[in-house]
Amino acid sequence: MSTSVDARARLRALRRRTRRLAAILTALVVLTAGGYTAACAFAPLRAPAVQLTGEAERQFAADPAPAQAAVDAEALPTAVGWLHDDEVWANTQQAQPIASLSKLVAVLVGLERQPLAASEEGPVRVWTAEDRARTDAYLAQDGVAYPIPVGTEVTARQMLTLALIPSANDFAAAYAYSLFGDNEAFVAAVEDWKARQGLDSLALAEPTGMDERNAATPSDVLRVARLALRQPAIAEIARLPRAELPWGIGVVESTNPLFSALPEVRGMKTGYTDIAGYNLAAAQASSASGRDLVKLAVTLGRPTEEARIESSLAALAALEAAPQPVELVAKGEELGTAVTVDGVSIPLVASAAASTVLVPGEAATRITELGSLGPGEAGRSAGTIRVETPSGPQEVPVVADADIVEPDLWWRLTHPAEVFGWR
Repeated sequence: MSTSVDARARLRALRRRTRRLAAILTALVVLTAGGYTAACAFAPLRAPAVQLTGEAERQFAADPAPAQAAVDAEALPTAVGWLHDDEVWANTQQAQPIASLSKLVAVLVGLERQPLAASEEGPVRVWTAEDRARTDAYLAQDGVAYPIPVGTEVTARQMLTLALIPSANDFAAAYAYSLFGDNEAFVAAVEDWKARQGLDSLALAEPTGMDERNAATPSDVLRVARLALRQPAIAEIARLPRAELPWGIGVVESTNPLFSALPEVRGMKTGYTDIAGYNLAAAQASSASGRDLVKLAVTLGRPTEEARIESSLAALAALEAAPQPVELVAKGEELGTAVTVDGVSIPLVASAAASTVLVPGEAATRITELGSLGPGEAGRSAGTIRVETPSGPQEVPVVADADIVEPDLWWRLTHPAEVFGWR
C-alpha cells in the first residue's frame, strides 16, 4: 500500500516538473522567436546598390566638315573661323601678299606698346614735316593718304580711325613710327610680336601694306583679324561704316564692301595692290539657336572687287549652316540603376533635357555622378549630370524613376542573411 502511494506521488511530481520545463521551454522559444522577430524587424538594411549604366564621362564633338567645305569650295586662298575660339580652316598654307591687311598688324603691335581703351582718344601727335613728306609720297604712288597741315595735333584714336576705315597709309605709318621711332624698330617689334602669337608665316617690311613683301597665309590673316576684334579699341573702330574727321577731311567711308551687302557686319579690313589682288578680312555677327556668334572669313588674291565680295559672301553663308544643335542629355534617359536589398531594380533617370549648339572644332562634356539613396518616393535625388559646353556649364538632376520601398516583415524573417549582412 505504501509503495503504491509513493509511486503515485513521484508520478505527480514528475508531471509537475515536466509542465514546468515545458513552460520554461515554451517561454524560451517565445522569447527567442520574439527576439529574432524584433531583430529582423529593426535591423537596418543596406542601402540600394547604385551602378552607372554607361560611361561616367562622355564627349560630344561638332563635325568639322562644314567649315572645311566652306574653304574647299573656293579656288583661291580662303580661311574661315569664329571669333570666340582658336580654330581655323583654310584651303592653302601658302603665304600671300596681304596689302593693307598689314595695318591690322601695325595697330595690334602698337596697342601692345601703348594700350588704348575703347572710346579713349589717347596721346596726341603733332604732325611733322616728315609726316607730310610721307603723305606726298603715298599720294604719288596712288596710295590712300590725307594731307593735313604740319603742326596739326592728331590723337591716337584719329590715326587709328583713318588707318582702319579708309585705309590711310600716312596715318598708319605715323601711328607706327610715333611709337617705335623708325621702320627698323617697327619691323623688329613685329618680329617679336608674331613669334609670341605663333604667326609663323607673317612677314612685314613696313606698316602700310604698300610693300609687296608684306605677306601671310590665309590662316594667319584670320588669326590676326581675330586678335584685332578681341581688342576693344580696334573692334569699336572696325565696325564703323564711316567716320567724320576734322582738318577739312570730313566724312570718310569704310573700304569694306560688306557693310552695304550684309546685316550685322563687324568690320574688318580690306587690302589691294596690283600684285596682291583684292583681299578682305570680314566679320559678321549671327545667332544659332539663341547662341550669339561672330563668323570670320578671309579671302586673298581675288582678281576683282566683285570676286572679293562674292567669295566673302559665300564663305560667310557657308558658316551660317555650320553650327550644330547637340542633345547632351535626354529627359528620362536612364543613367544607372539602384538595386534594393530584396533585388528590386530602380531606374535612375535624367529629370530634364540638356542641349547646346557647337560649331566645328568645339566639344562638350557631360559627367554623371550618382550618390547613395534610401527609401522614398519616385523623383528623389540620386545624383547629378554636370554638362560643360562652350556656352557655359549646366546641371541636370538624376532622380529615381520609381518608389524605393523597404521589404516587409515576412521577407525580413525569411532572409536573415540579407538582413544581417551575412552575404
